[in-house]
Amino acid sequence: MTELTVEQLRILRHMLGIDNGRNAVPYRNYYCANPGNPELHELQRLGLVRLYRVRDGYEWFTCTDMGISAARASLKSIRVPLKARRYAAFLDVRDALPDLTFRQFLAAPEFKLIRDAA
Repeated sequence: MTELTVEQLRILRHMLGIDNGRNAVPYRNYYCANPGNPELHELQRLGLVRLYRVRDGYEWFTCTDMGISAARASLKSIRVPLKARRYAAFLDVRDALPDLTFRQFLAAPEFKLIRDAA
């Protein structure tokens, strides 16, 4: 297979909703683009996406199985390390609980689900 560009991999991950470095589980599979987008048409030529609808002047694409595999394989390049994800989760919780310390967040059982989801 041809080496994909950083932008092509970003598009594939965005199409699946796994482009933020925190979530590795796809929750969508579509991309709306202006007609003639060269990156998407190259991905289509490579068999990584397919055009499934043209509507209201836009082209709608979906990932093929090969595209999903390529997007998932590229996750390591953007994946945020677990420690950083946990700290980001702590910062989110601390917005609501400003007196919470990181140590408390790591040790308290009431935050286990949040820590595990990070």
